[in-house]
Amino acid sequence: MSLGTRTRLGLVGCVAALAGGALWGQAADFVPITTARLEAPAPEDWVTFSRTLDAQRYSPLDEIDRDNVGRLALAWSRGMGQGALESIPLVADGIMYMLTPSVVVQAVDATNGDLLWEFQPEGSDFQAASRERSKALAIFADVVLLAGPNSTMYGIDARTGALRWQTQADDRGHTSAPLVADGKVITGGTCTGGLRANCYISAHDALTGAPLWKFYTAQAPDDPPGFDTWGGAPIETRRASTWGLAGSYDPERRLVYWGIANPTPNTRLARHGGDPDAIKRSTPADLYSNSTVALDVDSGELVWYYQHLPGDDWDLDYTNARILLRTPIDPDPAAVKWINPRIPRGQARDVVVAIGEPGGLFVLDRATGELVWATPFPYDVPNFHIKDINIETGEVF
Repeated sequence: MSLGTRTRLGLVGCVAALAGGALWGQAADFVPITTARLEAPAPEDWVTFSRTLDAQRYSPLDEIDRDNVGRLALAWSRGMGQGALESIPLVADGIMYMLTPSVVVQAVDATNGDLLWEFQPEGSDFQAASRERSKALAIFADVVLLAGPNSTMYGIDARTGALRWQTQADDRGHTSAPLVADGKVITGGTCTGGLRANCYISAHDALTGAPLWKFYTAQAPDDPPGFDTWGGAPIETRRASTWGLAGSYDPERRLVYWGIANPTPNTRLARHGGDPDAIKRSTPADLYSNSTVALDVDSGELVWYYQHLPGDDWDLDYTNARILLRTPIDPDPAAVKWINPRIPRGQARDVVVAIGEPGGLFVLDRATGELVWATPFPYDVPNFHIKDINIETGEVF
């Protein structure tokens, strides 16, 4: 066992170890999670935050239906430690991997709740570090991946709970769920310390923890689109975090899609020295806040962005899931407010769908980021946070 961690085997695992078998107990025939399994998970598995890399969050299992749902009953339960909980479990080959309060990772038999192993990093006040708690775990090959406290990434042996590697990132808060794409674990989080330097999406090698790339989510003057959208604000304190849900991944285009929160400080007055007109009232303003970004999985370079709200004054994050799908484009003008007239009706397109914290539904072309259509959601209201969208250019007002 590596120094600085605590791993405890559950009863099932201990029995197997004493008998000379694997420490995995009932999961001695554990099958590594390959890229193919992540891209097309078995119906009974839930091997990434949104189950699928395109963020469908839908189980194809049909054992429960409208005729028998009323007969559901508790199968088992187990307690957790005291503290905050924002995560969801992963399930693979009948084993459930859970991130529980105080940053305790557990593997349990999903059929009865028996503990197989438990892992917790040492050296932190985990309650004080609650702002750095992750939304979930990730898994790849035979490694469970934890974006843990103190901006540290952990690779945990999926069979035993032993620490395989750990990598200190820097001071970014690890509050976003990790996503595995092409053997890389992609993570986001909060911008700690009020610094742009801690404000990024990053990739690590999932098997070794080696850092691979960073994409800073607050634009510098030379970043796309090639001019300063922050009105000369100090570069070192520009922030727009990715504290929320995990992104999604298109393996064909090799693009990672991620949602970014509001710019901070929370008002344009505070961000721009008391001058509310230092930035535009339409997009782009204070990039890449309140945007969808598409990043090259190999390099982390920006391929395209679409900003949903310029110069946010109301802390209206756009950090929810980015759902990928292919669909014919034929929106009903009676139900959809903004429709791109250049998109041929009935043409099937690969799109990314985003809904922000304040509402509003955006459909974007997955390859280019071009606006396909958008509408207030769940319904149009006079005080909607967006005044208008230029349907020719996608510019938001």
